[in-house]
Amino acid sequence: MRRRVITSVVVIVGVLFLGVMGFKKLADMRKKSQRSDKGVLAPLVRAEIAKRGDFIETLRGFGRALPLERSIVKAEVAGIVREISDKLEAGTAILAAPAKTGSGATAGDATHLPILIRLDDRDLEDRLERARDDVRAAEAEIELLGTVKGTLREQLAITDDDLATAEREFDRIKPLVPKQLTRSDLDAQRLQVTTRRRAKLLLEAQIKENVEAVKVAEARLDGLRRGVRLAEREFGRAVVRAPFAGRIVERMVGLGESVRVGDPLFTIVNLSRMQVPVALAAGRYDEVHAGAPARVRLPEESALLWEGSVSRVAPNINAEDRTFYAYLVVTGTPTQTPAPPGAHVVAEIEGRTHSDVIAVPRRAFLEDRIFVATPAKDGAEETFVVSERRPTVVRFLSGFALVSDGLEDGERFLVTNLESVAEGSVVRLLTADEPEKAKQPNGDTK
Repeated sequence: MRRRVITSVVVIVGVLFLGVMGFKKLADMRKKSQRSDKGVLAPLVRAEIAKRGDFIETLRGFGRALPLERSIVKAEVAGIVREISDKLEAGTAILAAPAKTGSGATAGDATHLPILIRLDDRDLEDRLERARDDVRAAEAEIELLGTVKGTLREQLAITDDDLATAEREFDRIKPLVPKQLTRSDLDAQRLQVTTRRRAKLLLEAQIKENVEAVKVAEARLDGLRRGVRLAEREFGRAVVRAPFAGRIVERMVGLGESVRVGDPLFTIVNLSRMQVPVALAAGRYDEVHAGAPARVRLPEESALLWEGSVSRVAPNINAEDRTFYAYLVVTGTPTQTPAPPGAHVVAEIEGRTHSDVIAVPRRAFLEDRIFVATPAKDGAEETFVVSERRPTVVRFLSGFALVSDGLEDGERFLVTNLESVAEGSVVRLLTADEPEKAKQPNGDTK
């Protein structure tokens, strides 16, 4: 019995000895804590630098993106759908081709938009060719009248010369009657003058008729040319393009279908300019004004979709949910717009501006106090002394407090481990490469 007791005591002593030695070994391996020169542990904290300036509030709200420009493209001529572009599908973006340099056109011109539908245009082409033939015939008629007019003028010039000669001859022989010439000679010469005058009057009448005929022919030619332009437009309407760059919403026709004038073909919306009604809290009503800059994003993404401004603010507040609507008009690039019409979006609207303030995160406050860290004067390396401040806050926001007094530009204020410090505490600031949740020396948080 005595031997059993002695053995138990020896075992217990051995276990205690091994435990003490192991604890000592672990204590030797443990990293020594950083202490201030006064022997006080220096907690690790993170700080931010105060930056004074103008702060613009941002109001956030949800809304739906609605296109300001929406068009139902209809058939302008009757015919059978001969071709349909692969792009004519719901959700497909319709983009304009780049304008050629020096052409004077822009990428938004209709001719730079792709062809989406072709109607059977053979009858329209025949009508156009007939109209062009009529124009060519009228032009030939006018050319012939011009030739006739030239001939008549030449004949009139010859007749004028003959008449002048006959009149001079009549004046020459008239005194010679009856001494040298008989009255019959004088009458014969008078007949020559009369004949030349009659021929001149006839030619002048023919020239006048020719001028009137040319006027009639030119008026008819103008009408025929208008007919050609109309036939060209009718022929061109068999080719259907998008009226603007945007996105197809719906297609109403299929290949081979017969359409009449006015039948709807497809619907397209312009995504480069949108309206977004945004619901905002009633308490912010006086902070929103027309012309305020705005940005729009998808709820699950940070990429910017559109930029614009507030176009108008609703004149009333919804009594049920205490909200009001601000209507944004925003613009963007259709090629970079992943949101379809009607998509729910998040809008950011610039609100009131606060001048000469410092935006301090709410997490930097412990009740109404903040803690400022200044370099220690006792020469301790990388240590700072904490001082307590009660700053003047002009406005509390969701994530920030706007401070006007009690904090100076460039000062460091603490944002972590606020419960671990007090007036006069010595701390060490975390560097950029140290983790946010770094442990305090020896686990001491005082």
